[in-house]
Amino acid sequence: MKFTAKLFVLASLLFAVAFSAPANAAQTVKLALSINPDMSDPCYVMAVIFKNYVETRTGGKYVVELYPSNVIGKERERLELIKANGIQINFGSIGGLSNIYKPGILLNTPFMYSGDKVVHAVMESDFVKWLFEDMYKKTGIRSIMVFDIGGLSCFTNNVRPIATVADMKGIKFRAMDDSQVEMFRALGANAVPMAFAELYSGLQTGVVEGQVNPINITISSKFFEVQKYITISRTILGSQWVTVNDKWYSSLPAEDRKIFDDAFHYGNVAARGQSQIIQATGMKFLEEKKMTVTPITDENYREFQKIGRTAVLDWCKTKMDPEIVDRFLKTVDEIEKSVQGTK
Repeated sequence: MKFTAKLFVLASLLFAVAFSAPANAAQTVKLALSINPDMSDPCYVMAVIFKNYVETRTGGKYVVELYPSNVIGKERERLELIKANGIQINFGSIGGLSNIYKPGILLNTPFMYSGDKVVHAVMESDFVKWLFEDMYKKTGIRSIMVFDIGGLSCFTNNVRPIATVADMKGIKFRAMDDSQVEMFRALGANAVPMAFAELYSGLQTGVVEGQVNPINITISSKFFEVQKYITISRTILGSQWVTVNDKWYSSLPAEDRKIFDDAFHYGNVAARGQSQIIQATGMKFLEEKKMTVTPITDENYREFQKIGRTAVLDWCKTKMDPEIVDRFLKTVDEIEKSVQGTK
């Protein structure tokens, strides 16, 4: 992992050296994210590749300033900054974005995707493009993409190894949003709503005993320091939703906007690659950090799916037009069949 991080840093430096422009000619673009500045993390990799692509391909016309670790505000605050053009680009969680646009939470339906190939196809589907346009109409915030940041997420906790639904009973889990509250309650656990910025201290002090996130978040946020057990549970999509200030984005000259769009694309490619690296190497790293790793069998996964997914989908139908929920299910089902070669 350290070697991979060094390669990314070296590549970024080479990009920066290859192109330069007078500082007084640069236009500043602010990009904010929750993730710590760690080049082993797919989200931060996305940000760095995006920054360097824009700066080099425009010959220094733009300077992209990165604001990681919530330093410019928590997720809800950053969405307000996006609307006000206080920042131009935001990487945020689906749970955080669902506070202003409820249908977005569908992408976080637990136990929904069989693997990364399905995830990638869903994120590029017509349904997700429709979500972007619908959100813009209702909020004025422009969406660019949803990108993968470490694969399907895992349960971690301090109470016991989790291999079955029964093992969830009574454990206090941090819930990112209302849909996660529904999931944990259905699975027999306790749910405690908590902002991501407060999660490490919450785990450290015992306010919560567990959480669910992709492997990379468990590593980059150092949750292994305050958690004993991790379960390969394939629970929820590990992703970030990219939003931009529409007035800024729409005002970009066409040739510049293409460079920004290409930068988003190549950043996404890099994030997907780093996501595969972290999934392939992350569990060994966490074992070395003395975490106990527990896989869930396919049979037990189906039990989690039957209980957890059903509860959240039923809840979604009370919060939005049930037809939207059905369209989402149809989209995923068709993609699953296509990926499995049965369509």
